Amino acid sequence: MNQVAQVAPEMTFGPVLSNEAYFRYWRACAMMGPLFLTAFIICWGVLGSNIPPIPADFTAEQMAQHFNTNANQVRAGMAGAMLFGCLYLPWTLSITKVMHWINPQENNDMLANLQMWGGGLTVVPLVTSSVFWMTGAYRPEALTPATLQMLYDQGWLLIDMFYFITTIPMVAIGVAGLTDRRIKPLFPRWACWYSIWAGLSFLFELLMPFFKTGLFARQGWLNFWVEFVVWFAYILIISYFVLKAIPRLEQERAAMIKAG
Repeated sequence: MNQVAQVAPEMTFGPVLSNEAYFRYWRACAMMGPLFLTAFIICWGVLGSNIPPIPADFTAEQMAQHFNTNANQVRAGMAGAMLFGCLYLPWTLSITKVMHWINPQENNDMLANLQMWGGGLTVVPLVTSSVFWMTGAYRPEALTPATLQMLYDQGWLLIDMFYFITTIPMVAIGVAGLTDRRIKPLFPRWACWYSIWAGLSFLFELLMPFFKTGLFARQGWLNFWVEFVVWFAYILIISYFVLKAIPRLEQERAAMIKAG
């Protein structure tokens, strides 16, 4: 038992948990990533009219027309986005659990904790930005066009300019994965480098407040289409390798318990 306690990244106050108990919720949490992504695209993107976003150079009157015409659709989309946006949290925790098993004897907790906190805090702009768009759709007939335009802008400024809190966990996953000394790492090298590159690519969002048209605007091909496709792909890639890692870790832990 001492050997398991020294090597396995778990607290053992009393008997060591069985594999069934230890890994019970890992797969369910890992599946929250694809589920979040599907619901987010439908609710936030399609119903909420954010894929693609309303162009930043639209007039206040055009923005008001959008909210007045599509109020119920936007309400439904934002309600769904606020509900399903929270699924990003359990998905984040499934990654954290796997990261604790990357060279566990070296106490690699710092990167895992950065990933956990960064991923958890990513929920804040995902959910809070939806509140601004929901507010605009709640009673658009009572608000001026300029106010509706401001609310839509605030939502996008929040979700885009909060980017670095999402960059941190993406880089942490990649750096931790690159240190894996297994012959076959839990996260392949290319996925680690992709995660790092994808996270750092969000730096372009810094330019979004300075442009209303072109590739750096919120509707631009770089700051919207490239960035969001990169992020969506990251969610699917990491989810896939977390789900592949779980049965391997079950075998590793079972061997540790048997040896201990």
